[in-house]
Amino acid sequence: MARISSYGIDAKPDLADKLIGTDTGSGNNTTKNYSLGEISDLINNTNSLSVADQAVFLFQSNLIDGRKTGTISFAAGGGVGTSFGSINTVLLSKIGAGGKDIKNFLPLFAGKDIILAQSNDVNNFGTYKVGSIADWSGDTSFLEVGLTVSAFNGVMGEDAHYIFSEFVNPANAGGDLNFTFTQSTSQQVWTIEHNLGKNPSVSVADTAGSWVVGQVDYINNNKLTITFNASFQGVAYLN
Repeated sequence: MARISSYGIDAKPDLADKLIGTDTGSGNNTTKNYSLGEISDLINNTNSLSVADQAVFLFQSNLIDGRKTGTISFAAGGGVGTSFGSINTVLLSKIGAGGKDIKNFLPLFAGKDIILAQSNDVNNFGTYKVGSIADWSGDTSFLEVGLTVSAFNGVMGEDAHYIFSEFVNPANAGGDLNFTFTQSTSQQVWTIEHNLGKNPSVSVADTAGSWVVGQVDYINNNKLTITFNASFQGVAYLN
């Protein structure tokens, strides 16, 4: 095999491009290739970069083998094709899709406006006011979350991942400042001067409308950077 340094540099990688890696989960360290899209999905679906104001869950409709950790579900199971406008209660695992214990984090959403959105298609979403958050009587490893819908579009999809994140509802913003930033050139590190006078929450979508997770570093109350695993264009919403 030729030395890696002898291969040409692709100045414009895309999500279909592939990398070579080692599959440690196979038990025999098999060499395999992985697309950038697959790696991006893994990071987004497990919230591996730990965006502070959100959690990610896999929607589970089939409960034959029991309710699994890392999932969002309905008490009775099922629900594929359910309109976001019809959702008033969900069950959230105290363990996020990335395997992290978030039982002390989730109750912080009580009384807040949130968005529940499909991680790879943000056109499927609902925004809600969170009511009560309490241990579910059927299984205390899950929290029962009451929701009052504000706006919605689309339906719940089978085996899709969903972002559960704080959201500033314009109707309830009370004059709170927000800022939308457009990154028009592909960059791995986005530098944003927002002049909001605070450390805002940050949500990012790429040009395809998919949520992307990045490492947010606050320089001061008016400037921040977001670092991603790859360069891309998109929009950042700061609240």
